[in-house]
Amino acid sequence: MLRNSTSHPLRIDSLPVGNGHLGLTLCPGKKGDSVFGAGWDRDLDIDLDAIKAWGAQAVVTLVEDSELELLSVTGLGDATRARGMDWHHFPIPDLDVPTPKAKARWRQLAPRLHRILETGGRVLVHCRGGLGRAGTVAALLLVDRGHPAGEAMALVRAARSGAIETPVQERFVRDYARHDGLSLIRLHASLLGGAIGDSLGADIEFLSLTEIRRRFPTGISELPRHMGLHGAITDDTQMTLFTVEGIIRAQVCGILKGICHPPSVIHHALLRWFKTQGGEPQVQTDDVGLINDPRLRVCRAPGNTCLSSLAASAHFGDPARNNSKGCGTIMRVAPIGLMFPREQVRAMAIETSALTHGHPTGQLAAAAWAEMLADVTAGADIEESATRTAETYARLTGGEETARAIQAALRAPRDGSGETVESLGGGWIAEEALSIALYACLAGGSFEEALLIAATHGGDSDSTAAVAGNMLGLLNPAAVLQHRWAEIVEGADIISQLVRDYRELSSDSGAAEDLFEVYPGG
Repeated sequence: MLRNSTSHPLRIDSLPVGNGHLGLTLCPGKKGDSVFGAGWDRDLDIDLDAIKAWGAQAVVTLVEDSELELLSVTGLGDATRARGMDWHHFPIPDLDVPTPKAKARWRQLAPRLHRILETGGRVLVHCRGGLGRAGTVAALLLVDRGHPAGEAMALVRAARSGAIETPVQERFVRDYARHDGLSLIRLHASLLGGAIGDSLGADIEFLSLTEIRRRFPTGISELPRHMGLHGAITDDTQMTLFTVEGIIRAQVCGILKGICHPPSVIHHALLRWFKTQGGEPQVQTDDVGLINDPRLRVCRAPGNTCLSSLAASAHFGDPARNNSKGCGTIMRVAPIGLMFPREQVRAMAIETSALTHGHPTGQLAAAAWAEMLADVTAGADIEESATRTAETYARLTGGEETARAIQAALRAPRDGSGETVESLGGGWIAEEALSIALYACLAGGSFEEALLIAATHGGDSDSTAAVAGNMLGLLNPAAVLQHRWAEIVEGADIISQLVRDYRELSSDSGAAEDLFEVYPGG
């Protein structure tokens, strides 16, 4: 006897991803023979009604066109959309993995799915039987949010037994998640730690210490919602990610053209971010890359100095004409310290900071932090690095304020109290943000404790926690990547994709040609 939608109601196996849920099932409405058991004579309408009732906002179909015909469900897409659900067709050969050509399509599709999941929505993926291809894609989405390959596959299989069927599918997931060496793991953890810190402080940024304590009498135990989103990031992380994109573009340009001025390319990237905030640059920019992700087009209290200086830019690479030393330099400097050769870090940090902030201290505080990040990445002890950096910057012209800020953090009692943090400043200016972030890293006994120290004060909580998070990701990458907040923070998948692209470019210069479409030069 044939199995149908009444005798065998559609089973959707679900697992949490981000703030939402990902469902896996067999092809709705399918008809015909089955590899296991009796044949199928399912009803498409009944199955899609069940998917709608489950709460799916998007359905991802992984079977090929020929299978849609074979299973008598050629009307699947129209019927799905008729019920108010998005339908995405991402065909993968049976028992196989996405083709190299399909990877470009995945780059466009995955962010749409993550956006739904981050806002608490539900996405359903299916193939023919809901095991091999559906399980593989589910694992990719988990990897995007920071899960190691083995853990991602285990979570999918725990939700749907038998998922991810073939060795080639397992290898694909492992290759997708691969990080070549500790430096890439630390880069990922640093960027993710910064985003988590940014999210932690976003909704308390303008509260006094007393108001924070009144609102959270037992302390902050989860990421506060900001603008209605659990895990929301702000301009701090947005500008950091655009900086990463600019650095990768500069490397692609240097490889393919043999010449490049990285600060100008990074400036172009920051101007693209400026457009996401409603700005109109004087210089012509393109619309390729991160600028197209709706999540990075949200305005969450962007800094006035960054906005005004980018609005005034007439040429790529021109320094800002202001006297600001705001923390907008240091909050985005981590990629400079982690993605350039050590001998270039100070000069590059100063030059890229000068794109928006004209005061020497704003530039030098960012440079000092970038150098400390680079040294800790190379294995230096953070306190020893801070001590050396303070000594070095005390001798530099204009470096006195930066040196004093580092020394203040080193001397402060390690009690982690909000009062001690506030004695270091409010974090609105670069050297104070440096001091608070350094202090939090020294005083905190764990990643979460240090982030809370960095955020719990009456100043620029999201920026100081973001800056601290960048360093904490280097000090203990596993603590960041495995933290419960890592999966839910907005844009976790964007960070993973940027790190994957940087990995490809770093390990294979031939990858520059493949990446040129995503990261066009200049």
